[in-house]
Amino acid sequence: MEEETGFEVDWPAAYLARKSTYERYCGKLQDLLKLVLGTYEVEYVQMESRAKEVASFTEKLQRKGEKYVDPLVEVTDLAGVRIITYYLEDVERIESIIRQEFSVIEEHSVDKQVELADNEFGYASFHLVLELAENRAALLEWREFAGLKAEIQVRTALQHAWAAVNHKLDYKKSQDSPRELRRRLFRLSALFELADEEFSKIRSEGRRISADYAREVNNGDYDLEVNVDSLTAWIRVDRLMEGVRRVANKIGWPLLSESESVPLVDRTDLVEFLNLQDMTRISDLRDILRQAEPLFEPVLTELLSGEEVPTVTSLEDLLTQFLLVYKKAPVEVWNAYYEPTEAFRKARALVP
Repeated sequence: MEEETGFEVDWPAAYLARKSTYERYCGKLQDLLKLVLGTYEVEYVQMESRAKEVASFTEKLQRKGEKYVDPLVEVTDLAGVRIITYYLEDVERIESIIRQEFSVIEEHSVDKQVELADNEFGYASFHLVLELAENRAALLEWREFAGLKAEIQVRTALQHAWAAVNHKLDYKKSQDSPRELRRRLFRLSALFELADEEFSKIRSEGRRISADYAREVNNGDYDLEVNVDSLTAWIRVDRLMEGVRRVANKIGWPLLSESESVPLVDRTDLVEFLNLQDMTRISDLRDILRQAEPLFEPVLTELLSGEEVPTVTSLEDLLTQFLLVYKKAPVEVWNAYYEPTEAFRKARALVP
């Protein structure tokens, strides 16, 4: 056996015998992490898990076998979950949540960014090695995984892209690359890092601008450009929109509740149509709606009559439909947003 494997114990065979356990462990961990991040309302691009392949395990032992006494206990990435985030700050937030919810083995956990020298390129991510806390390991559904370690990698989408492409180039460290390519790789690595930072700054600035819109609308200032953020702020607080919601409720138009998320397409469709109609300020939209207020109920009632099974919509979507009628948009314009309907033609006839 020793001649065939290079080990006193046939560790690859021993791992193969337990690989299905690690596969189940990965699946359970991934489901649990999805539940935990959902509870904390953390968005992420994707999550994936895998049990280490036997060939990869064997190769690792051939490189580092002398440092292990019992590789099945000491190799920490036999089970792995990767979480890919949108923003840098989400990496830190997820890392913090995992530390709260799991038993993290600090001596095996590392921030890869910290390991890079200032003049090195490479991918960054958190690698957290964990095992089940005693209370969870005692549960029947988790008992078979007690004592098993798992590595959780958390990185941004751009860090993931860099790692994927750089892996194909086979340059794990800066000194691995030819000197004539090194400078170009340094520049690319810096651009990826800069892009990550800029995305975070843009999100932060977007939130600040949204908060400014909300304050201005609350103060009665409607001279704001029409965009997704200004519309969102205005719809939430304007009393005129409270009236639209009351009419919708009266006629039985199924609306999303104020606590439910509005599909982005509903907002972008409304912004697009308003710009087509040269309503580029919130004040323009508000003036039109005040003029059209007496037509809310009859027009929306007619539109609703054309729905065999009314679809739950947002206020933004309702406004788009109403304005298409009120502005007497041609059928081909209506068709660009919604399926053709006779109710639209009938509703348009109600507009003087």
